[in-house]
Amino acid sequence: MRRRDFLHLSGMPLLVSALSASRARVQSAASGPQVETAAGRLRGRAREGVLTFKGIRYGASTAGVNRFQPPVRPQPWTGIVDAFEYGPRAWQPVRAMIPEIGDALTGSGPMDEDCLRLNVWTPATGRGDRPVMVWFHGGGQRTGSGNSIFYDGTALARNHDVVVITVTHRLNALGYLWLAGLTGASERFARTANLPLADLVLALEWVRDNVERFGGNPRNVTIFGQSGGGGKVAMLTAFPAAKNLFHRAIIMSTLADTAVTGQEPSRAIEAARGCSHVSARERRVQMRC
Repeated sequence: MRRRDFLHLSGMPLLVSALSASRARVQSAASGPQVETAAGRLRGRAREGVLTFKGIRYGASTAGVNRFQPPVRPQPWTGIVDAFEYGPRAWQPVRAMIPEIGDALTGSGPMDEDCLRLNVWTPATGRGDRPVMVWFHGGGQRTGSGNSIFYDGTALARNHDVVVITVTHRLNALGYLWLAGLTGASERFARTANLPLADLVLALEWVRDNVERFGGNPRNVTIFGQSGGGGKVAMLTAFPAAKNLFHRAIIMSTLADTAVTGQEPSRAIEAARGCSHVSARERRVQMRC
């Protein structure tokens, strides 16, 4: 049998075709859209007429010495970082969902304290004059992430010529536990209150400093969110550190008792003391504080 006939009968054309397709995907990724941010260069993907950059660090990991501390900017990097995949979600409890929704609302994938990430969808880079819309996810300050398939910004960016950004930040006890009121608390914990709002301020500072390179106008930023995200929007409108970082706000379907309510110092101290008696595993897996 001739070698050509043997290769044809053995399925070699299928293998060659698969290898060619794989090589094309690699080449496409390597030549994807690139943007130089203040911290370093990112490479995204082009899909359905929109450029997508996922899992971008706007803050350093909140683990270790940064736990219960105000957020800090990430370290700059050299080379090109691929922004192809969502970053980790914040640690959060399991939230019972109807089967039709499942994990779609809270996002999926791993949870980690290295969660200060954002995602960008833009029709094109370079022009720098498109309106910017920054979405804050719901979840009552306890659950959720900017990674939900419900929050995919492709259609909004493509159909309305805007830059869409979703944000993931700290939640629950790792974000809202007030340690400064505990007896004997060190000065290191003097600024532990409302850390997720500080995370969002840092994200908006990232938008101010970088969004023009993604085709957006940093002087035309709208923050919007639903449920707990609407609560975050409401609180940021009165948050001094967020002043001048956004220009419009849309509050969607929020509940004051689950999204905005604060606690008196005595109740916050009681909650912090209660958390100190919860095992490390429960704090990590259930975050019931």
